[in-house]
Amino acid sequence: MDRRSFLHYALGLAASSTPLLSIASTFWDQPRRLWLKREVEPGKWEEVDKVYFDKGALVWPGYDPICRLMRDVHTGQAVQISVPLLNIMCGIQGWFSINGIHKPLIVLSGYREESTNKKVGGKKHSAHLRGGACDLT
Repeated sequence: MDRRSFLHYALGLAASSTPLLSIASTFWDQPRRLWLKREVEPGKWEEVDKVYFDKGALVWPGYDPICRLMRDVHTGQAVQISVPLLNIMCGIQGWFSINGIHKPLIVLSGYREESTNKKVGGKKHSAHLRGGACDLT
């Protein structure tokens, strides 16, 4: 099962549970915040803990630093990161929080320029090339 299929399965499973739906509606009505950390050079870390979405709109003072953290660290190039991707990450972080785990998501890779994508063996049409994918732990 690939990652996309797994996410669809997991979301379907979550939607089938009434208690989870009440938590989900409350969760998604709140401002959407991400707490991210990334090693940008050996031993040098960057961290962002910002609200990126609130009241139906992007919050630019939070969204911009998140996009910057998710840049191609090999070239320094940043792009606007997909909001649905950030929402998935926010949901993951929210699930951890509900279960008592309060730690940042560690970003391993976000946006990649084509040259970086080739260097790391990424697929030719990878979502990383559009700011639509993230490897994290």
